[in-house]
Amino acid sequence: MIKAIIFDCFGVLAGKGYKRIYQSAGGDLERDSKFLEAQLHASNTGQISNAELNKRVAQRIGQSPEQWHQTVSQSELPNEELLDYIKTLKPRYKIAMLSNAYFGTAKRKFSQEQLALFDTIVVSAEVGMIKPEARIYRHCAELLGVEPTYCIYIDDLQPYVEGASAIGMKTIRYQDFEQMKSELEDLLKAA
Repeated sequence: MIKAIIFDCFGVLAGKGYKRIYQSAGGDLERDSKFLEAQLHASNTGQISNAELNKRVAQRIGQSPEQWHQTVSQSELPNEELLDYIKTLKPRYKIAMLSNAYFGTAKRKFSQEQLALFDTIVVSAEVGMIKPEARIYRHCAELLGVEPTYCIYIDDLQPYVEGASAIGMKTIRYQDFEQMKSELEDLLKAA
């Protein structure tokens, strides 16, 4: 029986994800993939500040830090359709956000009303763990008071879906809202 649904932040609850934003701003993902991974990892584990991440990425892409910050801010708006749908799930299931992100990210991206939809919010830099490490998924489930096998995890990135699946969570790879909703409702009916 499913007791909790855990959502990734970027690419699911908000925006398109950092790499897609980088690419849409003219960045060369093929050339810069390792650079971008290293910078995101450093920020998501709290080794560098979000401001430093943006400064390094802006320099790489040939923008000022202010331009890049504006690009990211405009691209990481909350997924209102999904947040409205979560309101319908909330009475029956515990809801969590699990994100590889920098300190305070959730509070910067979502309103207090939106944040209130989540029973717990786990941000990698704040807990010293990062997806796809098994322990971050377990930590989130523990905070919800639910065994991982009673959780569904939703993310747009396959390695993170696989990380959750490896500890027994049911998973959905997010492509768009309708696809996710259909797969989620099928899982909930089957459980």
